[in-house]
Amino acid sequence: MNLRDSVLKLFSGSIVLALIEFGAIAGFTQALGAGAMGSFFVFQAVVGMLGIPIDVGISKATEKQLSADEPHGEVMTTAALVKVVLLLPWVVALFLAAPYVEQYVGVDGVVPLVVLGLLVAQGRGLSLRLLAGQLRVDQNALLKVIGKVTWVVSGAVLISLGWGAMAIIAAFILGRFATILGALVRLDLAVSRPTVSRARSLVDFGRYVFIGNVGGFVYQWMDVAILRLFVPVSMVGAYEIAWRVASVAMMLTEAIRTSLFPKISQWHADNELGEIESAFEQWLQIPLYMTIPAFAGAVVLGREVLGTLFGADVVVAYPVLIVFMTEKILRSVQLVLGPSLFAMDKPTLGYRGSVAAIVSNLVLNVALIPQFGIIGAAVATTLSAATAAIVAINYVNRFVDIIVPWRRIAWSVASATLMAVAVAALRPYLPTGWQRVAIGVTAGVAIYLALLLANDGIRLEMWGAIEDVTGSSP
Repeated sequence: MNLRDSVLKLFSGSIVLALIEFGAIAGFTQALGAGAMGSFFVFQAVVGMLGIPIDVGISKATEKQLSADEPHGEVMTTAALVKVVLLLPWVVALFLAAPYVEQYVGVDGVVPLVVLGLLVAQGRGLSLRLLAGQLRVDQNALLKVIGKVTWVVSGAVLISLGWGAMAIIAAFILGRFATILGALVRLDLAVSRPTVSRARSLVDFGRYVFIGNVGGFVYQWMDVAILRLFVPVSMVGAYEIAWRVASVAMMLTEAIRTSLFPKISQWHADNELGEIESAFEQWLQIPLYMTIPAFAGAVVLGREVLGTLFGADVVVAYPVLIVFMTEKILRSVQLVLGPSLFAMDKPTLGYRGSVAAIVSNLVLNVALIPQFGIIGAAVATTLSAATAAIVAINYVNRFVDIIVPWRRIAWSVASATLMAVAVAALRPYLPTGWQRVAIGVTAGVAIYLALLLANDGIRLEMWGAIEDVTGSSP
């Protein structure tokens, strides 16, 4: 599997996913309001929160063992069985606590859907990890698109039938189920007798990854889970929409992280540390070329993007959007470096970094949300991202050299700053609404790319990426 080709395939798929999700969330918010979207996001938080003790790192451990050529049938069957055993107690607990769950999510009768959501979320996560473990990670992009399209189409149909907030929750389940089916078709499935020794090996590795998964949940859902205790679902909806808008800047980073893990695992097994260092040098800088200008663009056009696409009720989250864009710059560094500790069989160090980020995020959320609401949650998440990035850099640097091209990064900062100034100067002369957003974003992208590619080193890097995919020079 060619790493650059895999990254760019996943990135192109992420662009499609982002466009679909943007359109869907905007349409659903316009149709149902921020309150219904808030209930949907809280539902996702509940599914994510309960999914951590159900998975306990099993999915990631399965990917690791498959990429290391362990017996596929034994690994797959044992992993699936362990997940089922871990799921059952939580199903019972959900039904026993049904009134509290319904009040928290803000939707009556939602508990059966939470159970189904847990089931399909775990199945989706495991099936995609199996593909990655078989070095077919580039196929994940299409499967995610299929799942997202299913969510959008079924959600629109159910909304038209008057299902309200329940519509997008049920559609979420259908989308995850579609992804599972697509993955099963593409997998080289093997079934064998599960063994206790295999279960122990998955749990032994997974217990370290489990803390990393907790860290992932902290970044994605802990703030929402705590926010719901202090603010109405409508504010949760506005807050999470700002997060989704900011997350568009992470598309390339996510593609790099997904592609790097199995390759670093393979290089480490072959003692090819030079390959790992070269990969870090190349792929650490590239996500910053996207997150840095995204921050500058959000400062200038963030209000218009939120108000035009999602409605006036969401503009209240503009300061949150700016804070989140800062977080994405920090997070892009951590997401490239952090998972490599697990790929290099250093789960203990990955565990320590995740614990530091979890503790800081939890403490800061509890301290800031009651007083500052949604902006406090955003600041807490950003500071914990800084903690995770610092810890990841420190630990990874013990085993391989991390070479940072500071001059190229500074060039990107300067280009983004000039772009923001130019768009701000142009803004008063633009029409309002969709036209202002479209023209402003297009002009900003064009100006930034022109300035960025004026740097010879950056331009050659981009051209090399295009040549790898197209097979010809531009």
